[in-house]
Amino acid sequence: MFLFRRRPASLPESVARYLEAPRPDPALPWRDVPYSVMDVETTGLNPRRDALLAIGLIDIDEGRIRMDQRWYSLVRPPDDAPVNPEAIRVHGLLPQDVEHAPPLHEVVPTVLRRLTGRVLVVHVADVDIGFLRQAMRRLYGVEPRGPAIDTARLAWHFQRHQRLIDSSGSEQEPALHLRALAESVGLPVYPEHNAFNDALTTAQLFLAQVSMFEAHGMPRLRDLLRAGGCLR
Repeated sequence: MFLFRRRPASLPESVARYLEAPRPDPALPWRDVPYSVMDVETTGLNPRRDALLAIGLIDIDEGRIRMDQRWYSLVRPPDDAPVNPEAIRVHGLLPQDVEHAPPLHEVVPTVLRRLTGRVLVVHVADVDIGFLRQAMRRLYGVEPRGPAIDTARLAWHFQRHQRLIDSSGSEQEPALHLRALAESVGLPVYPEHNAFNDALTTAQLFLAQVSMFEAHGMPRLRDLLRAGGCLR
């Protein structure tokens, strides 16, 4: 269900279309489903208190990453959520980098247009979807919609089923960091904490994870959602 604080008719067209678009059929083979991979950079990790600073998106169509469909935008934070030194040490974005960027209310409609009718893919949903949820609630009084897949949850799925055991016989702590997961399957890793670079790494990781499913037969969207779904 969606939470509306205003009449749906008053929503911007891009938001209404996003909410009303048919969901991809879970019975479809995974390659027949369009995906959009998203990553964000923020002033912190609390969606209620912190602000978005950058969003990167890249599409996957017919099982292929579409570099020609990549999109990236900085976001100007509100005055009550300035860029702080601790966040700068993580992503390197300075206040002057975002002071002339478009504000959140100009960026979110573009994001939703690009997500319409597609399956959202993220790494660690609590962060990426958490900030998207907070932005949509604040601007429009609505919730983001699924389906969505979390590559960290997919990694947990594989590690749980493979029952990784170390030499002492105890279960290993699962490694869910994006860089570690990418390197573990031989993927290139681009400079971290850049919203587009991390979206690209996530997209490549997602395809590598799907190939693990393909070793046991062609997966359908519902198989990926059962293993890594994070938004219904």
